[in-house]
Amino acid sequence: MGLTDKDIISVVIPVYNKEAQLSRCLDSVLAQTYTKLEVILIDDGSSDSSAEICREYEARDERIRLICKENGGASSARNRGIEEAKGDYIGFVDADDWIEPGMYETLYDYLAGEGSGYEMAQLMSCNYTEDGQLVLPPKREDGRVEVLREEDYFRELIMHEGDSSFCTKLFRAEFIKKYRFREGHKNEDFELLLRMLPGLSKGIPTIGVAGYNINLVEQSATRGTYRQQLYEDMMYNAFTACRIARDHYPEYWEEGRRFRLVQLLDFMLHVPIEEMKKDNAFYMRMERFLKSEKKEIRKNKYLNQKQKNYLTLLAAAPVRVRKIHRTTMRIRGI
Repeated sequence: MGLTDKDIISVVIPVYNKEAQLSRCLDSVLAQTYTKLEVILIDDGSSDSSAEICREYEARDERIRLICKENGGASSARNRGIEEAKGDYIGFVDADDWIEPGMYETLYDYLAGEGSGYEMAQLMSCNYTEDGQLVLPPKREDGRVEVLREEDYFRELIMHEGDSSFCTKLFRAEFIKKYRFREGHKNEDFELLLRMLPGLSKGIPTIGVAGYNINLVEQSATRGTYRQQLYEDMMYNAFTACRIARDHYPEYWEEGRRFRLVQLLDFMLHVPIEEMKKDNAFYMRMERFLKSEKKEIRKNKYLNQKQKNYLTLLAAAPVRVRKIHRTTMRIRGI
């Protein structure tokens, strides 16, 4: 099959104030061995030179199309990209990350051949620090394709073992165009995957090839910063996942309840003590819920003993435990 007969892959890249990393990202996309691409850059109201960099690349390569919009967040930019995409397949890349040259060829060859019955496929990722140090290698690099049932993929997600990123995946356009990311919220990948699960009933193929590289610069920049909206979205997803387990995957009901408690523990150990007060409605809801789950904390076999201990203590005396925890972290220099 000649190149002119191949399908178009639309690559959606939201851009917001990424001038330092943007060129590396775009160079890696344009260097793909699968060359029949439509690269859609969504500048989400950048205030740095990101838009100018995008215009330079648009003038240089006819496969690039720049769309500028008012700032609305990553989900808004991705949704605009889905609407604008003309390709047969759609993939996503974050502007501060980069991809390996064969990533889209690997995914396309599988979906166009052996995996023609599936709506999407995913491959492996690597995590790097800002200075280029590998901190998390790919889960496997054996080249094999493993197909997970939707319910097993759900379990992997809630047990923090699965890949919830949309950037490691390639979707058939006719499938993903039925969906949109939840705008104005964080953890949007995880939330949309939960909604997609019924449509992935044929299975989720995972290829043992490293293709996507994650730059941890943003996570490093925000470490130690408390943002309640992030935790509200995290808990929204946790309660959603638990309902899905109850209604659709009852064999994983206990894992679902464990996921909800682990996410709650993360919130309770990070909420500032100054925010643990009655006029913080979200905190008060979470505190009441934690106290109501004492029996589940004791009996859930998927919680480790340290998690059970912390949850039990926090349910009994949340503010006192947080003060002790904060002092301990300071002594340890964390």
